Amino acid sequence: MRLFAISIDPPEVNKEFATKLAADGRGNINFPLLADPEHKTIDAYGLHDPAYDEGKLVGIPHPAVYVIDKKGVVVWAKVESNYRERPTNEELRAALNALK
Repeated sequence: MRLFAISIDPPEVNKEFATKLAADGRGNINFPLLADPEHKTIDAYGLHDPAYDEGKLVGIPHPAVYVIDKKGVVVWAKVESNYRERPTNEELRAALNALK
């Protein structure tokens, strides 16, 4: 099982973010932070958030979590309109356990 995070930020910004979290005592990020500055993956998954169509944040996606099986099929997804809302640990565990 592998975990990835994708953002529109370039790699150097992702690295700074990970370093800041570790320095703040929130722990190390032990999974890849992938850069999608042209938001190609974000757009391919239909996550474009039109609330950010202007200014320097164009391409900001709706927050989303996908569980993708070994065949590349999305078997579970949760997309939110509010960036502060995220799936619970229980929801994620259930989705991951369903892969077994």
